[in-house]
Amino acid sequence: MTHWKYSKLAIATALGLSMSLPVHAQDAPEAAAEAAPSGPVAAGFEMKRCVNMGNALEAPNGAPWGKNYAKADYQKIAAAGFDTVRIPVRWSDYTGPAPDYQIHPEFAGLVDNNLKWALTSGLNVIVNVHHFDEMMENPAEQMERFRAIWDQVSLRYSRLPGNVWFEVLNEPNKKLEGKLMRQAQALSLATIRRDNPDRIVIFGGEEWSGIRSLATNLATDDPNVVYTFHYYDPFSFTHQEATWLGENMPKGKRGWGSAEDKAELANAIEIASAFRDAVKRPVFLGEFGVNDPVNNKQRVKWVGAVKTAMEGADIPWCLWAYGNTFALHSEENGWDEDMLAVLTAD
Repeated sequence: MTHWKYSKLAIATALGLSMSLPVHAQDAPEAAAEAAPSGPVAAGFEMKRCVNMGNALEAPNGAPWGKNYAKADYQKIAAAGFDTVRIPVRWSDYTGPAPDYQIHPEFAGLVDNNLKWALTSGLNVIVNVHHFDEMMENPAEQMERFRAIWDQVSLRYSRLPGNVWFEVLNEPNKKLEGKLMRQAQALSLATIRRDNPDRIVIFGGEEWSGIRSLATNLATDDPNVVYTFHYYDPFSFTHQEATWLGENMPKGKRGWGSAEDKAELANAIEIASAFRDAVKRPVFLGEFGVNDPVNNKQRVKWVGAVKTAMEGADIPWCLWAYGNTFALHSEENGWDEDMLAVLTAD
């Protein structure tokens, strides 16, 4: 195991000392392959169908984006045929001042409840650090707060079953890229390993963890690291009428299913499969979905095509989202039965 190697790296980077980072995947495909362990890899990572618990615990402090979830929601998800939930959490909005950056107990308790409800429903759980916006704008300044968050989360959940997995940071973007992003990944891994020596840890690459940035991730011979990517292509289709994007919202209306659209999806499968085979460890689709105002037949068509393509390549997937936006389920109407049918079909 290489946990001590990463601990020394974390200490060196925290002190501003010069130490080369472990080789990263985009330097050469051979480097990523060489970093793969020779023994069993991520044996506990058993998932197929997942849904994100979106727009709840990752909303800004004091500005809810939708309803919080309850025990009944997790029971419905399990009964519908899903085996995993991804719980996005904006921990950074609920920390106290330096140097401890203590997470607010009330908020932590709310997260605790969601994990408990998921586990008692028989679901695997991915819990992450989501929407740490300050980290994206000023990584060096926020690195210690990032470490402190994982120090607390890792210890807090260290006694939970092995099917609770830690995703270190959602969608690195803006200034969190290259060596700084890999430094953050190495630092979080070293921190987590102190209390969770064998738990699954998940990395997603730079530029919003898009399919083409998989190779930007930190390579490691830690056998319990897996990789994730997000897929919303074509963006001009999936994010139609996404008003929160302002001027960047796609213009006009379009459907999905042209030869070009299908070729784009096939290329994504090739990229993810090739990366998985090179690093010799699991890779999964952590987010995909279509905005609610888009014609639902077109939404179902795209989601069904992505799901089928991923499963055909043995790539697990996680839909965005169960509720609130891009919703699969609502309190008013229950399940989107057409969407649920394509997601759960064998």
